[in-house]
Amino acid sequence: MKTKFKLIISLCFICCCAILFSGCASGAVDYFLTRFPEKIVYEKGEVPNFDGVKVETSNSDGTNALVRLKEENFSRVDTSTSGEKKVEITKNGLSTAFNIYIADIVVNDSDNLKEIIANAKDGNIIYLKQGNYEPKDAFDTRYKDVVIDKSLTIIGDGKDKTKFFGNFIVGANLVNNEYKNIDNFKDVKIMNIGFELPYTQKDNFIYYSGPYGKVDYNGAIRAFNTQNLSIIGCGFKGYAYGILGDDLTGFYCFNNNFRNILKNAIKTTKNTKNATIHKNIFMDIATNVISVDNNTQSSLGAIELSFAKEGNVGVIVAKNTFTRIGLHIGKDIYYDESAKTFANQTNEKLYKMSYVNNSSIITLKSSTTEDLEVNGIILSTNNYGQTLTNIRMKTIKTNSIDQNGVILVE
Repeated sequence: MKTKFKLIISLCFICCCAILFSGCASGAVDYFLTRFPEKIVYEKGEVPNFDGVKVETSNSDGTNALVRLKEENFSRVDTSTSGEKKVEITKNGLSTAFNIYIADIVVNDSDNLKEIIANAKDGNIIYLKQGNYEPKDAFDTRYKDVVIDKSLTIIGDGKDKTKFFGNFIVGANLVNNEYKNIDNFKDVKIMNIGFELPYTQKDNFIYYSGPYGKVDYNGAIRAFNTQNLSIIGCGFKGYAYGILGDDLTGFYCFNNNFRNILKNAIKTTKNTKNATIHKNIFMDIATNVISVDNNTQSSLGAIELSFAKEGNVGVIVAKNTFTRIGLHIGKDIYYDESAKTFANQTNEKLYKMSYVNNSSIITLKSSTTEDLEVNGIILSTNNYGQTLTNIRMKTIKTNSIDQNGVILVE
């Protein structure tokens, strides 16, 4: 009798688990996507492949369960025309959705990307197919300072498949070696690209081993006065800056990986409004690096955001993972000769200045005065790993966090 009772209990448990796993759990009230498909961009006429998609239920009791999906659960998509296409997932009366992209222009790593983007039309979707977009020599400038001067969506096959050894200039034209802002520039998406800039360390200096020179002042993506800039699913490695912007409104940075960045993973220099930095990974940022800008010690760390005016800025930094940020755990590494000169002149106070006051995971500051008189900044549920300083408010007010509406929830 005991054996039968145990068997019944075991069968009930297995059945319950099977029901939960299939997404038929009692009390399921919604579906949500936990992983996008491995491929989200296609050529015209190509058959979509949704491998890698994961969907879970939200249950009324607060639990979640994985939904088992079949081909018939995905809506049909017309890939004969270009554009952003919605794919709906429906099962048991519940649904969720994601977007895929059908390209207007398909690029291979042997093509002249700079020329292709220059000739693209406003609103085009440009597909960078899997490959190594790497210059052959110093005269090969196909990937150096690639200007994005129109509303474009640029998508690769993934940060580990589409490798880009160059940089983008967003929202400005290069005229006589100077950047001229484009008025009312907006709507650029850069997705699923792995930005890499190889460098070596020798005699305590950083040397860029690529053909574009020893220094990198623009970062992987340099944005000027841009509205609605979205960076999604990209990788950044080896640059001084991952994303460097001056005046960004509607900036969206989601699911990116920043590693071995030498100064700041994300930095704005003038103003930041309505920005969301969500579910990114920041690791090994500014380790041992000493850098100087205009004879002043550079601020180092994962994120540095500047604000130009008083008021509500609407900035959310949430669910990011930070580790090994701005640490001094080995020999000094000078970004360039001016950094070494500065260090020699100020050696006595350098360590106190560089690795406590001037390095942090997140720096919030005013670009116009020492007072940070803004509100609507939310720092929520981030995971802070090994570092010396988590949050730094560059302001003379000691109670700025409370006064300016910064909410810390850990």
